[in-house]
Amino acid sequence: MSRANHDIIDQLSKLLRDEIAAVGAGRLEEVNKLFPQKSALLQKLQDASPALEKAAQESGTSAERLREKLRAVQELIRSDLAILERMTHATGEIAKELSRLRERQSLNGLYGSTGTTRQEVVAPATQVDQTI
Repeated sequence: MSRANHDIIDQLSKLLRDEIAAVGAGRLEEVNKLFPQKSALLQKLQDASPALEKAAQESGTSAERLREKLRAVQELIRSDLAILERMTHATGEIAKELSRLRERQSLNGLYGSTGTTRQEVVAPATQVDQTI
C-alpha cells in the first residue's frame, strides 16, 4: 500500500483529534474552519478504500499496523460524531427554550402600570448559530 494512503489516515486522525479538542475547549469557530478539510480527507479516504481494504486483508506487520490505524480512525470518527450530535441536540434545545421563554415573557406586548400595552420590545430576537 502506498505511503499516501497512510498519510491520509494520519492526517484525518490528527484533524479529528484537533476537532474534538476544539469542541472540548469551546472553540467552535475552529470546528467550522476544519469542516472543509475534514470533508476532503474523508473523500480521499473513501477513494482509497479499495486499496486500503486489500492491504488490510493481507498478513504481516504492515497490514497489522494499517488495521490498527483504521480502528483508531474509526474510534475517533465515532467520538467526533457523538460529540457533534450532542452539540446539535443541545443547540436545538436551547433554540426551543429561547423561543418558549420569549413567547411566555412577551404576553404579546409589555404592559404599563395602567394595564395598557406598551410598544417597547422586551428583548430583540437573537439568531442561534445552527451551522454545526
